Amino acid sequence: MKKPPYEYRIGLIMILLTAVPIGATQLGWYLYGKQVGFDFGMIAGIFSVILAGYLMYQKGWRDEDED
Repeated sequence: MKKPPYEYRIGLIMILLTAVPIGATQLGWYLYGKQVGFDFGMIAGIFSVILAGYLMYQKGWRDEDED
């Protein structure tokens, strides 16, 4: 599978690192209360950072395109 353009890769990583933990926190807070919402946000944040690190270092998403 071909890598998306550099600008899209950075945007996807930014969304991954912000929207996922914030969304999990808000959803957990709304459904289960404050403490569970924070826990959901922390767990989602851990997985988001792991996935972003994998994409950046193992898949080479941090390198700019050489055209």
